[in-house]
Amino acid sequence: MKAIIIGAGKTGYNLAKILANERHNVVVIEKAEERAKIIDEYLDVKVLVGNGASAAILEEAGVQKAGLLIAVTASDEVNIIACMVAKTYGAGKTVARIRNPEYFDRDKKMRKAFPGIDLMINPEFVTAREIMKLIDASEALNVEYYAEGKIQLLELRIKEDAPVVNKYLNELKFDYSFLIIAILRNEKLIIPSGCDQILANDIIFLLGKTEEMIHLERLFGIERVKAQRIMVLGGGYTGYYLAKMLEGRNYSVKIIEKEYNRCVDIAQNLKNALVLYGDAMDIDFLTNEDVGNTDVFVSLSGDDRLNIVVSLLVKQLGVKRTIVEVGHSDFINFIENAGVDIGISPRVLTANAILRYIHKGDNILSVTLLSNESAEMAEFIVSEKSAVAHKKLCELQLPAGALIGSIYRDNEVIIPHGDDELKPGDIVTLFTLPNAVRALDYLTE
Repeated sequence: MKAIIIGAGKTGYNLAKILANERHNVVVIEKAEERAKIIDEYLDVKVLVGNGASAAILEEAGVQKAGLLIAVTASDEVNIIACMVAKTYGAGKTVARIRNPEYFDRDKKMRKAFPGIDLMINPEFVTAREIMKLIDASEALNVEYYAEGKIQLLELRIKEDAPVVNKYLNELKFDYSFLIIAILRNEKLIIPSGCDQILANDIIFLLGKTEEMIHLERLFGIERVKAQRIMVLGGGYTGYYLAKMLEGRNYSVKIIEKEYNRCVDIAQNLKNALVLYGDAMDIDFLTNEDVGNTDVFVSLSGDDRLNIVVSLLVKQLGVKRTIVEVGHSDFINFIENAGVDIGISPRVLTANAILRYIHKGDNILSVTLLSNESAEMAEFIVSEKSAVAHKKLCELQLPAGALIGSIYRDNEVIIPHGDDELKPGDIVTLFTLPNAVRALDYLTE
């Protein structure tokens, strides 16, 4: 498939890299020559320098034959126009990154004004939604759902005193079905075998039935405690969206914002959240607001350094859990090792949301990036004509780095073994490392 990506920032770069690795014919349009040179040097894609909303540039990129166009420049207007122009040339799916709430409206009324756009992605809303999931599952570093919510994937850090530390995977005999699909250790992601040990501070990717996950967590030494009191640094769009979601779930919410006019604006549009006008670097201010009794502190100021420093500060003051937004995804491992509980990148989350959409087809239900883009989890349906239908898992020709995690059949969740058979209609999750992404084509063709 020919894919055109307009905008070569972090999100555009990531998308181009992933689509090129999947052997799509990728063209990147970028107006900044220096950024275009980076793409041309590091990625196996065609690069054009120019305005992505220009009909001439789009024609040069081959928009007439494009099955996909993604516009992720810093300008909402350029993204909107590029998609609308591309549609007039017959482009297939079009995706636009939109930040302005006046353009992005969940009830879709406003979007009808832009018929050339198939999907609008708002990074702030996507980020708030992901943070909401993390607050609901406050013990996890990441959480994903599959099979209509009946299967849950949790990213969990193993504590030093956990009962599973130094045990081999084949020694874990629990009354609940589960699968450890990967272990992140010393920034290296591995697909483990039964002979691998679980070590203190490992991050495990635990897959199991949603209804049983709370019991599994306890067996891994993790106690689930529901968060109640949430404090948010930053009253920007992400903070506002998150506060609205938290209000809807009856959480106690406080927002710290240093711009007075912004405080007034968001206070008028929130029902129960308490909006605080103040400086999060002022320890007396934080102490007076009883920050030490906060269950989750979320830093969304838009300033990476401020977010990190404040999160480390409130952790010392007694906050149980910190979530930090960072613009540079490369910082995430560093800040988590430095004491921040969870680092999130809106750019990675935005790329993830776009990938979910563009991969979704007749058989593929979703594709999710995991572990800061180090792996993917795909969910697909086994078709009647599939070459893998009626085959046992041990008979599949999966490459190293690919693993089937679960099967959902007739409202039943199966954590499979080698002798389990794939049947038409099964909903299957597939975990892959970057070198094995082509396994999805083999399973769904």
